[in-house]
Amino acid sequence: MKKNHQVQLNDKQVEFLVKCIDISQELQSMKPEKSEIELIRRLTHIQQKIEDEKLDYEDNIMTFDLGY
Repeated sequence: MKKNHQVQLNDKQVEFLVKCIDISQELQSMKPEKSEIELIRRLTHIQQKIEDEKLDYEDNIMTFDLGY
C-alpha cells in the first residue's frame, strides 16, 4: 500500500530542493519514475513562481526609487 505524505515548504526550501535536483541530474544519469517527474515539475513550477515574485518585487522597488 502506497501512502501519500504532505510537506510544507517555505520559498527558501523549495529553491534548495530544486537546486539539489538540478545538481543530482547533472552528476548522475537519473531516470525518475512518472510520479517523480511530476513532483520535479511541480517543484520547478513553484520555484519559477517564487522567482517571478522576486522580480516583480524588485521591479516595484526600482519603480518606487525612480519616482524620487
